[in-house]
Amino acid sequence: MNIVTLIVLSVALAGAALMRANIFASGARRIARRGILEEVHGGTPYDLVSADAQSALEEFSNEFAMALEQAPPDANWARDLGLYRVTKALKTTFPVPLNAALYHEFKGDVKYRDLFEKSLEMKSKTWQDGVAILAKVVEAPDFVGWLDQPGAMAAAGLVLPNEIVALALEANPVCFDELAFFHDTHPYDVLKPSTGTFDNDFTGAGTNPSIANLALAKERFRKIKGPNGKPLGLRMTHVIAPPAQEEIWRDILERDLILEAFDDGTTTGVGQVNNRHKGSVKLIVADELTDDSKFYTGAFNKRGMYPWVVQDGGTPEEIRSDKSSHLYQTSLKIGIAYILEGNGALALPQCMQRWAGTAPA
Repeated sequence: MNIVTLIVLSVALAGAALMRANIFASGARRIARRGILEEVHGGTPYDLVSADAQSALEEFSNEFAMALEQAPPDANWARDLGLYRVTKALKTTFPVPLNAALYHEFKGDVKYRDLFEKSLEMKSKTWQDGVAILAKVVEAPDFVGWLDQPGAMAAAGLVLPNEIVALALEANPVCFDELAFFHDTHPYDVLKPSTGTFDNDFTGAGTNPSIANLALAKERFRKIKGPNGKPLGLRMTHVIAPPAQEEIWRDILERDLILEAFDDGTTTGVGQVNNRHKGSVKLIVADELTDDSKFYTGAFNKRGMYPWVVQDGGTPEEIRSDKSSHLYQTSLKIGIAYILEGNGALALPQCMQRWAGTAPA
């Protein structure tokens, strides 16, 4: 065997050894990788949360929170005009003031009015909304986000009190004096009906939106007395109307000049006069009202007199269902939901009038 042959043989043996070493190392790496995978997947097969899915849920949460803080003007009319309380209580009791505030000359004894002769009790209700989507859709490169769903869900949560109060107004439930909230003969003093009554329900012909009915509504609020027989001092402050009546009411409340009939003894007709009602009351266009024939007038100027009570559980509870959730295990979807607690109820009929004519053409 010559020297050349020895060299060739040595090179071949070295190459074979190197190849065996590489094969062994490669196998070792594969075993190591399998070990890692086995360690990762050795537990629950759904405990791997995709960064894309998780970040998508985080994005939804952030957009919802921002939308919740950006309520448009008049969006919360039920909260703004009624007695609004944030509470986690399952049941809340509100005293109904049956005796109007009135100072008496002190003659040796301090007299007290009992607020708890009548009361309004409300039990909190649970409300929820949520959305779900296949995780693979969220993780796809062409997923463009949640569109406007976070904002839409936040807006629906904000107006939930409006929905509750609007539903109560249209349902006309029985109130604390055991009569329908809108009724012809509410007593001034529920403990002494003989002291007189007031009417806050006006229906039939001639009760459509008009300058004349606006003036009449103001006058009727002024005539309502308290349990002590003295005027309550109510002043009409608001008109709450469905969207179908918006333009009619804007014509009545916002124009500088209006048409008015006159008879000066020599001439009879219709002429233009200054609109003295302009700016005297505020218009609330309540999208939540569904009956186009009805509008409501309110006198919310008296402290301690409230037309309704709204109970709110505070910040909505968020429930995220990622890829570790039961939702994903059963449907391959991820989702997010919000839970709200709250309720509302009508309180004092003195503060409200219902006018029910015919719907605008």
